[in-house]
Formats: sequence, structure tokens, C-alpha cells
Amino acid sequence: MNARTRYGFGVLMAAVLMLLNGGCNDASEYYYTTTYPVVRIEVTVEVEEETPEPEPEPEPQPGEGEGEEGTGTDDGTGNGTDDGTGTDDGTGTDDGTGEDDGTDEEPENPLVTQLREEVLSKAPVQAGGSYTLDFKYSDSGRLTVRPAASAETVSGGFMKQPGATAISFYFGEQAYTCTVTAYTSEEGLRQALLTVDLTAEYQARYPDAKITQVLRKEYTSHRQ
Repeated sequence: MNARTRYGFGVLMAAVLMLLNGGCNDASEYYYTTTYPVVRIEVTVEVEEETPEPEPEPEPQPGEGEGEEGTGTDDGTGNGTDDGTGTDDGTGTDDGTGEDDGTDEEPENPLVTQLREEVLSKAPVQAGGSYTLDFKYSDSGRLTVRPAASAETVSGGFMKQPGATAISFYFGEQAYTCTVTAYTSEEGLRQALLTVDLTAEYQARYPDAKITQVLRKEYTSHRQ
């Protein structure tokens, strides 16, 4: 966290503390409360893949390939013919077609795997946790975060402009903004998806990794 970010975070937290300490302990001070229970987290990581330059084709040697028919036939007792079936009665059968059924997938870039696991492990709210928003004003109020299902709650604040699709959360040492969209659950319900863009943070953390996108997606059971 650089100096400018720390300063901005400090100003925002000061505003949040003033909000919370300004006679807001009474539940009657809040006119609206809503909760975002987190049911699962996914991480999207994209890095710029390096494409190797194609090797130059070897130059043909003088006389190469001249005067050769290449039929491959043989008029001896072993007529040399081959029907190309390539059959094998063992487990490694080959139908000789040369086709690929696409079952062999390319291994994932180890850097992508590493970054995804790191983002998941550092998520401040894990599956089973929740965000509870108590609106004192139309655009802000008290935030209560449960980091995990059995964890103690943490208090903070939030800001959300009326009609906006973004919510800014401030609690503990955390300060981040979620974009709120909707996804369809397995039960066919439209529920809230909170997406945090961590691209700039991880580009600064790994300047040589050629990271193009890092998103933390928090799927909730909050009805949209």
C-alpha cells in the first residue's frame, strides 16, 4: 500500500469512525439493513502468454526429392502394402485415423495457478462469511463483516451511492470496492455477485509477470 493509498484510506476510515461514533450505536438510527452472505468465491487470472517465434524451415538441398516417386510399394513376397489401420488388441488401440478427440488439455500456466491460490487465500471474506450493511444515510452507514462462518465479526463502514452498482467497504485494514452484478443460481434465482478488481495491485506486486487481469468474484445469496 503506497503513501497516497494509505492517506486516502486514513481519511475514509476517519470519516467512517466519525459516522459510527456519532450516536449510531442505537439500532433505531438505521433505517435500512441488508446482508450479503458469501456462498462461494472464484478468481479469474489472465496473463500475457509469450508466443515462441516459429523456427525457420531448412533450405532444400540440391537434388533433394528429385527422381523419387515415393510409392513405397514392394513386389517381393512381402508386398510392402500397409492399410494404415494401426489396430492393436491391447488397451492402447489406434484406429489409424490420426484424429484427436480433444481430451488432452494443455496444462495451466503455473503462474496463473499460483496467483489464483494466493488471491483465494487472502480473500478477507471467505465462503460462509457475510457483509451486513446498516444504512444511516442514503449512501453510507455501518458495516459488520463476518470473515468466515464461525469467525468473530468486524465493524467498519461502507459507501454506496443511490442507484450505483459499486459498494466501497472499509473494515480493519481492508479498503476495497465491489462492483455489484447478478448471476443465476442453480435454483434459478437472481442473486448478487460482488466483483473486486485486483489487477493494478497484482501488476504492482509482480511487475514482470505480464498480468492483464485479476478479479475476485464473491457469489452471494442476496436476492437481486
